[in-house]
Amino acid sequence: MRPLASTRVFAPDCGIAEPASEAAPARNRVRFLALGIFAVLLMLGARAIQLAFSGDPLALPRAAAIASIPRADIVDRNGVLLATTVRAYALTATPSRVWNAEETAGALRNLFPELDRATLVRRLSDASRQLVFLRRALTPVQREQALALGLAGIGFEAENQRVYPQGVLAAHLLGFTDVDLNPLSGVERGLDAEIRAAGEAGRAVRLSVDVRMQYALETELDAAARAVGASGGAAILLDGRSGEVFALASWPRFDPNEAGQASENQRRDRVAGDVHELGSTIKPFTVAMALEQELTATGEVFDLSRPFDIDGSVIQDHEPISGLVGLREILARSSNIGAARLALRLGGARQRGYLERLGLLSPARLQLGHNQAPIAPAARGRRDVAALGFGYGLAATPAALAGAYTVFANQGARTSPTLMLRAPGEVIERTPVFSAETARQIVLYLRAAVADGTGRAADVPGLAIAGKTGTAEKLGAEAYDESRNFSSFAGVFPANDPRYVIVLALDDTGAGEAGGAVAAPAVARTLRRIAPMLGLNVTPRAGE
Repeated sequence: MRPLASTRVFAPDCGIAEPASEAAPARNRVRFLALGIFAVLLMLGARAIQLAFSGDPLALPRAAAIASIPRADIVDRNGVLLATTVRAYALTATPSRVWNAEETAGALRNLFPELDRATLVRRLSDASRQLVFLRRALTPVQREQALALGLAGIGFEAENQRVYPQGVLAAHLLGFTDVDLNPLSGVERGLDAEIRAAGEAGRAVRLSVDVRMQYALETELDAAARAVGASGGAAILLDGRSGEVFALASWPRFDPNEAGQASENQRRDRVAGDVHELGSTIKPFTVAMALEQELTATGEVFDLSRPFDIDGSVIQDHEPISGLVGLREILARSSNIGAARLALRLGGARQRGYLERLGLLSPARLQLGHNQAPIAPAARGRRDVAALGFGYGLAATPAALAGAYTVFANQGARTSPTLMLRAPGEVIERTPVFSAETARQIVLYLRAAVADGTGRAADVPGLAIAGKTGTAEKLGAEAYDESRNFSSFAGVFPANDPRYVIVLALDDTGAGEAGGAVAAPAVARTLRRIAPMLGLNVTPRAGE
């Protein structure tokens, strides 16, 4: 930097140069005076603007003193942002400073037509209140638009807003908060303590989900539900060994950024919050129980050609089975009679014991803030035991069913589904249910059910899916309604080395829309898209 004495100062009025050493003191005094006056005027102007538009002397200090972001970001297993917190503004009013409530309300409604005019007028006229909130979560653009109206008594309060960048994607999984960032549903509620702690520590909460798989699962569930006019749908995909959930979807969908505009039906979590009778998806467990207790053997054959009468209740198969068949055919052809007979051999006490270890008699433990408890009959008579053997009498969530199917990916042990990414070396809790040999045998039967049984529509060449269809009539006011079904598919893959579990269900399907006809094809379409993401190869279809 040059020394001050060596510079020349030019007078703008005459163009004569003066020595800096002589001109600087006088000029500096003038400049400091001018700057002081300007600063005072600036402060007064700012204060005038504050009072004109806010009327609240605490508005600016409060905005400046807002705490750091209280909730952590939520990301998927690959770091993709799912939820974050941003600075937003609330539209406020100081009624005592509002010149004309009617005109002010009209101007605001031109900008925010969703606001009720009568409510606005009432709140703008409420002289008993020092400050009233008119609308929350304004974007910066909306704030500027409201500011440009120049309305006396109208101001803004800085606040935090929860934002979900993926929109409808993973909405039921993530849940949402209220305007004050209080969690209301999903992992926002179920992991609230972890999210707050992570926010204070300045780190994100990483979930086990993968947005790519989540998108594939959601879009296929959406297409399947719309195609059959279902009232609802649910689907879950997980690693059966670790319990990590890759994707979880409910239908219909909603945008958590506009949760208040969605209906209760749209916001409804159908994976962990709804219970249904499971239908034939429970039959593999019945066969496994009988094998485990040595009440049957792989070589036993059954005559299922005649309806089965149990204390006046007649059990029959949807499609009659003639001739002698084994356990493989009982599952592949989904025989109610065969499953009922095996259940009666087992008895109610042993049946209940297995169901408890399978996690079907208790709520799932997904971190969604709420897990619906199952509904099971109090009595365990012969008819109850037989009916439960083929899927009636016990209502559980799709999440609980998916957890039960992990036994086929874990050599007979159950793993609880989780939405948290497992840490390296983390000890995973598993509940022994069946022997590894029993689990292996059931997987072979389930592979047959997909290869040439009721689940053929779920087959994906090259992937070897093993699974079971389910079709349960919905209970009406007095009896089961044949025109309304809960149609589902549950399975594991690949069958030669089972690891992954998928459950997909559609609610309120029609009489002819069984699980094999509507749920199984949706599973095939989903897995065809997801398999490459899991490092699994599938055989392309002709023309692909």
